[in-house]
Amino acid sequence: MSHIGLLSGSADRVKRLSQLLRDAGADPVIITDPAALPGDSASDGLDFYIQLPVTIHPDGDTAVARVGSFLSSGLLARFSAVDRVLPVLAPGATVVLVSGNTPDEMSLPDDQHSRLALLHLLAHAARAELAAKHVEVRVVSSQRTDEEIVQCALGGDRDSHPPRDSQERASAATAYQDWRTEVMGLVGIDI
Repeated sequence: MSHIGLLSGSADRVKRLSQLLRDAGADPVIITDPAALPGDSASDGLDFYIQLPVTIHPDGDTAVARVGSFLSSGLLARFSAVDRVLPVLAPGATVVLVSGNTPDEMSLPDDQHSRLALLHLLAHAARAELAAKHVEVRVVSSQRTDEEIVQCALGGDRDSHPPRDSQERASAATAYQDWRTEVMGLVGIDI
């Protein structure tokens, strides 16, 4: 069975993963520019979406400005990218969010725990939005091999996440829909 999916992120790893996906019988659409991601007008039929990190070059003359640039151009841009893909995911699809890493030569303080927390928040929000479609959303480490990431996207990595029965899936969908309702009802938040 051919899987049709979307792959976005830095060009070098996208190229490697796209070949592995083709070798596994999948048909990946490769997009390295998040602005080119499909929107509401695309068909509702992607079996998977793999979002790899992108290489960014933070701007700013202060540490605060550079961290802000890193967040807005990198991590927070991933939220917009996932939001654009949501309408085109098929029921039962898989979304794989691959964490990034900060190169050693980057002169920014790195808080990997916080970066992962934001990526997990993105995963929770996507699960809430897609609860009725039973889309699986997973966050995986950038340290995973290309082969492991492909297996996650194509459903071959179920050992660590055994399939849920229909009652458990319905319960999880309800919980995420409740969380989505709560988030959508927020009018103002002091932060």
